[in-house]
Amino acid sequence: MITMLDYQEEITCLEKHLLALAQPPMAIPNTAVFTQNAYCKKHGSYEQRIREFNVISCVASHSACPDCIRDKIAALRQAQQENDKRLSEQQIIRLMQGLNLPPRFQSATLNNFEPINKEAAHCLKVCQAYANQWPERLKQGGGIVMCGKPGTGKNHLALAIAQHVITTYQASALFTSALHLVRLYKSTWTKPTQMTEAEVLRMHISPELLIIDEIGVQFGSDTEKIILFDIINNRYEGMKPTILLSNLPKEALAQFMGERVMDRMNEGGGCTLAFTWDSYRSRVT
Repeated sequence: MITMLDYQEEITCLEKHLLALAQPPMAIPNTAVFTQNAYCKKHGSYEQRIREFNVISCVASHSACPDCIRDKIAALRQAQQENDKRLSEQQIIRLMQGLNLPPRFQSATLNNFEPINKEAAHCLKVCQAYANQWPERLKQGGGIVMCGKPGTGKNHLALAIAQHVITTYQASALFTSALHLVRLYKSTWTKPTQMTEAEVLRMHISPELLIIDEIGVQFGSDTEKIILFDIINNRYEGMKPTILLSNLPKEALAQFMGERVMDRMNEGGGCTLAFTWDSYRSRVT
């Protein structure tokens, strides 16, 4: 299998050869260069350089048709693009499999979110800007807190952002719930266990984007808050964006999570979005 580096190395080599043909021959001891007319079956006549050893009168090299070299460079670039596209598609499939995307939100995009009021339109605009400026978000580590009434589109927007950064930037992302995260972490305290604490931490710290749903649904013990804070703080220190989803109002969420977590979430271009309107589901009759 030819790698991207192999393609580039061959292209660079051919380009150097073309550049050499456009310049006077390089002086090499005990060799002489002369030119002659040569014929290419595809491109016709061209000037060919031949280098001979002076001592043994043996041909050391002769130049190929310049147009054939250009054709080969173009073909290699095309093959490189096709290979890059294939690798990108394979990477996207792997990343989507790792997202843990609920089937209900597989079709969620930022384009098919339907804002029903000005507040919803504002939330959509912020999420679109966040997704489109993903490279900058990675540099700054800013996250988003989406809180408020259930059924207002928080999961749709968060998972639309995740799918956007995967398909557009091939960034890694993971969706989980606070309850599942805490249970997984606590499961390492009993034996036999399939994962260690360090592995659970790494699992949630390594993705470039982490989405934690249902913040506030768990019992809210000090231990559970410490687990969540540990993961959020590690991601904060590593400049890894995090999105928190909660059905709690903004003030209640701040009280539940603590001001330190909320401050960290709002740094680096992060923000808190309040979803205060009625549920979409309650509108379906």
